Amino acid sequence: MEVNENKSIEEALVAYSERIRFRRKLSAIQHQLDMETVRQEADQYQTEAEQSGQIRSLWRTYRTTLAVAASVAVITTFGSIFLYRSYQQGHRQQEQQYSQLSKEIQAVKSSQKRLINDISGRGRALSANPAQVSGSGFMLTPDGYFVTNHHIVRDADSVYVQSNKGDVYKARIVHADLVHDLAILQLCDDSAFRSMSPVPYSFDARTSDLGERVFTLGYPREEIVYGEGYLSSGTGYRGDSVAYQVAISVNPGNSGGPLLDEKGNVIGIISGKQTTSEGVSFAVKTNYLLQAINGIPADSLKGQALRLNRKNTLASLPRKQQIKRMQDYVYQVKVFKHK
Repeated sequence: MEVNENKSIEEALVAYSERIRFRRKLSAIQHQLDMETVRQEADQYQTEAEQSGQIRSLWRTYRTTLAVAASVAVITTFGSIFLYRSYQQGHRQQEQQYSQLSKEIQAVKSSQKRLINDISGRGRALSANPAQVSGSGFMLTPDGYFVTNHHIVRDADSVYVQSNKGDVYKARIVHADLVHDLAILQLCDDSAFRSMSPVPYSFDARTSDLGERVFTLGYPREEIVYGEGYLSSGTGYRGDSVAYQVAISVNPGNSGGPLLDEKGNVIGIISGKQTTSEGVSFAVKTNYLLQAINGIPADSLKGQALRLNRKNTLASLPRKQQIKRMQDYVYQVKVFKHK
């Protein structure tokens, strides 16, 4: 985030410097015109001109000079306006090139009606709101700690997660890391949730290599979707050191999904894409997930330490088996907001 802010300041300073340089060039032209001599000669001939019609002669003598002076004034004014507007437009275009991947739900579809039923079939009274937002997320621990992007759950009145089998659980936000766009949730506040077997993946905070094959699971649709690609840069959008750039196709709803290497180690969390280039996506590095976890206040954890899995049971499996083992731990996140 700091890198983006520094670059915006740098661009503003460059635009301002260009405007100052432009004004200096125009000022130099004005000095070369020797306007003081023009004014002195105009005063000298003013009386005679009024009597003898030499105004026309004076105009013929200096009309080129006066026209240049007027042009300089016009160019100065419009040049400054053009430079300022060009900077503003360029800044807006750069902002529009990055898109977060939360998904706005315009209407509650029939397939989403399962949201109001928990694992035992008990009804939940959820007021469906047309301004819902959805994304993805995945388990950190088998006892119900969960991670997604902060931009998905921002300003939420209530948060629910839904498994690939349709089971729905209420979640509470345990910790929000706005700087790195991460949110830690807890599902075990919901009495319907039962602790799962250990998560099959581990979390790798080491720097991954360019060209490394990667894959992700998420919910750009109402069913889980697989995507694969490779790591294309060690930094994210506009050189952001917090994220990786990944050559992988993602869509709104993929935000919060895990990014894994070939052995099934979580190396990042999908967070956004570049709208001007197809298949250019970004993922927050696992190192910053670990920092967010370490930053959770002790009282938010209610005395229970959050311990991540260190044993990876996916490493020796073919990709199809890796996906089957993983998909029970990747959830769709659904956020409800009251107007």
